[in-house]
Amino acid sequence: MKLLGCISLGGGTSSEGLQQRKWFERLFSFTGQSTTTGVEVKRLDHVYNRRTQEWIYKATKPPAAPRVLAGGKTTDGGDVWQSFCFVVVRHVTENPLAPRVSLTIKSPYLRAACKDVIGERPGLSWTADPLELSVDLLIAAYPQLVRCREKLQGVEARSTEEDNTLAGVTALLDYLREDHGATIAQIAHLLEDNEITYELLYAILVPGTLLVSEDDTTGELCAYELKSYEKHATDYALRCESLDAVDVPQSDSTELPETLVRPGTSRVQCNLSVGRFEGVVKINTLHAYPMKYHNDEAGLRSILLARARKWIDLHGVHHMQYKGTATRCGLRYKIDCRIMVDRDAFKHHNPNDSMPQVVTQHNVDFNSGVDSICSDFENKPKTAKAQSSLKTPGSLTDLPDDTLILASPVVYGFSLADKLWLEFNVQDVHPIQWSPEPFANLVLPGNHKSLLQSLVEAHNAHLDFDDFVQGKGQGLVINLFGPPGVGKTLSAEATSEHLRRPLYIIGGGDIGADQGAGSVDLSLKKVFSIATGWKAIVLIDEADVFLEQRSLDEMWRNSMVAVFLRHLEYYRGILFLTTNRVQVFDPAFMSRIHLALRFKELGKEAKLKIWQAFLQKVKAEAEVLTPAELDDLVGRKVNGRQIKNATKTATSLAQSRGEKLGYRHFAETLDAMEEFATEFERLKEITR
Repeated sequence: MKLLGCISLGGGTSSEGLQQRKWFERLFSFTGQSTTTGVEVKRLDHVYNRRTQEWIYKATKPPAAPRVLAGGKTTDGGDVWQSFCFVVVRHVTENPLAPRVSLTIKSPYLRAACKDVIGERPGLSWTADPLELSVDLLIAAYPQLVRCREKLQGVEARSTEEDNTLAGVTALLDYLREDHGATIAQIAHLLEDNEITYELLYAILVPGTLLVSEDDTTGELCAYELKSYEKHATDYALRCESLDAVDVPQSDSTELPETLVRPGTSRVQCNLSVGRFEGVVKINTLHAYPMKYHNDEAGLRSILLARARKWIDLHGVHHMQYKGTATRCGLRYKIDCRIMVDRDAFKHHNPNDSMPQVVTQHNVDFNSGVDSICSDFENKPKTAKAQSSLKTPGSLTDLPDDTLILASPVVYGFSLADKLWLEFNVQDVHPIQWSPEPFANLVLPGNHKSLLQSLVEAHNAHLDFDDFVQGKGQGLVINLFGPPGVGKTLSAEATSEHLRRPLYIIGGGDIGADQGAGSVDLSLKKVFSIATGWKAIVLIDEADVFLEQRSLDEMWRNSMVAVFLRHLEYYRGILFLTTNRVQVFDPAFMSRIHLALRFKELGKEAKLKIWQAFLQKVKAEAEVLTPAELDDLVGRKVNGRQIKNATKTATSLAQSRGEKLGYRHFAETLDAMEEFATEFERLKEITR
């Protein structure tokens, strides 16, 4: 055995040392390194297999590849997916049989094409890196991607950018057909018959689409713009927008929110849902569905746009007629009377009621105004363009139809007869048909009628008379006193009709007289504030309790009378007070009443005029009464209100029997009324 001594690998100059150095360099440069000579090196592990109890050779594990992060990025800043158009990623979860698939878009040309086709979506940023798109989203956009490719193919002299875009879109379509062709074909087959399944519902829920659904308040069909959705096991939760009246933002900035159409009107957020269903169903049977699947899309559009224009006309404060169902807090009311449409007053007096909320932020790129090669497809959301046009407030009627059609079917207001704040159906709101008959048929003694007419017309003309103290003495207070049923309330109603002004009637008991002066103060402040805003005529019926003379032993009454006096002095409108006991008035009221009209029991001539007025109203369905029959009716001991009630009851009696209204129906009704009055008086005598 030859023993080698120390071998120097450096510094030697002898030929033998140089040869040894080169030999070691070749040795170490070969070990663990690849060669350029084409000679392959195999790495094996000699391991013991416990199962077979044998020693076997097994390939050594290759060096670990660099760790790939989201989007193909590596820890050293590289991008191993950079050369690909897109990367299909299967996200394997606990259920390996149902992995979620997404596409990471790497080509800037395909990214731009997808943005043009799909448009802006909440939660989707086209500048994100990496950009991941779900397969469901791309399948829903498949028809638009096909049109995009066809448009590019139709360009005769394509630019390099257009060639690259065409190649990317074609590759994407090839992938969708290869991997998801069965799903795409199933969707196409279902949509041909306007049908869909729950699992494929995403194919028609394209953000930006106009949806149709019944309004919870009115039951009317309404249009909503779909913004986004979430699929759950039990339902699809849809986030939508509609157009509604809103509060004007309190801000020093002159720039309005993007969603504000004009001060007081904005897009508002609303949530819809489509519950889970089994099998195949017709699309237009769903709780919410795209408008294009409605049986009469053109007709529905026409109805919704007409309603929207009517809704626009009802902005602000309006005195209108209403006949239909109104809603409040889930309760429905049958309303047939005049109403005040006034959203601001509704919110002021019902601060706890939830109102539509303004959409304050949109994921919308308003700077994208360049026409692009794939941007004109029918299902592309028009959010960006519509939102941009809403930045400058202007006339609502100038809005594009696809925005105007989103208008709410509801207006907020007050039922004057029912004293209720309600949500009214726009379709059932109509202009008032004013009639000169009530004032013409008003039966008043002597020159009282002309005096009343002159005073109210003068006040209505806004005569600039004021008290020495500013704000006092600008109202008109009229006291109507006398027995029941002689025309006191009718006088106020006729005056309202004559001046074409709202009539706000409130009973003395409604003001809270039994709850003390504080309650009366708040009630009167509320009533007069509302009436001033509406320029309404106020009638306080049975106001005796507020007008009675003050005394030393009833301090609570004194406080209440003082409160009433103060409000009387500062009210600027027309106020009617009906009373029965003028003899107990406090002297302080005498100087605050501008006109006092006494109503006496109706005489024969007055009754004749009232009977003739009511008979004129029902003449189309009544027999002509003979002079003797009419004379008998006039001779009955009834007041004006009883004549009105008798006419209504007799008409109902004739209708129920299928007969023409005649004297016998009036006589039967009046006999019953007189019998009740006689029995009532007898019982009063017994209980005394």
